[in-house]
Amino acid sequence: MQIKKDEVRLKILEVAADEFLKRGYENASMRIIAQKAHTTQGNIYHYFQSKEILLEEILLPTIENIEYMMSKHIEGEKANLLTKEQALKEMKEIEHDFDRSKLGCFFDKKVIILLKLESSHLLARKEKILYSLTEHLQEYFNINDDSHYSEIVLNMLIECVKHVLIEHENLNDAKAEFFKFFNVLFNGIISQIR
Repeated sequence: MQIKKDEVRLKILEVAADEFLKRGYENASMRIIAQKAHTTQGNIYHYFQSKEILLEEILLPTIENIEYMMSKHIEGEKANLLTKEQALKEMKEIEHDFDRSKLGCFFDKKVIILLKLESSHLLARKEKILYSLTEHLQEYFNINDDSHYSEIVLNMLIECVKHVLIEHENLNDAKAEFFKFFNVLFNGIISQIR
């Protein structure tokens, strides 16, 4: 009997993740999730006490992975301003072995759910991640941010990741499309390094 319960729980998580991805957390309906998971709303609440807890179950592993990878990368790069040569080398390494790169943790469709999040107590963690990324871009690429360039660059990267993950079912196609944009953007940033 336990196997059946695990299957129902996993189906609810799968359907909810898909609904949160397509409609956003705020607009996703527990009634629709129940219908698509072939269960009842009451049964969903048997497994997850609230929509918020369902969201947490889906997003927390992704958030924790991003936070871990970012802290590992930022700590390793503290006060290391890049030269043009180092930046070009790093860009090639990321493209060559993307899955093990620092950017690999962002290629998860659950990241889109996080980026679209407008409410929930997880919003604070989303904002902290975005703030840390913006700060890191300023420091790492020595960007004088009077004009908020690092925020603009980060927003462009976020929109690109969202676009390729939504438009491409195949992850390799999404990565290939992302790198077309990534190369253009970072070659522009790298050209500004003194």
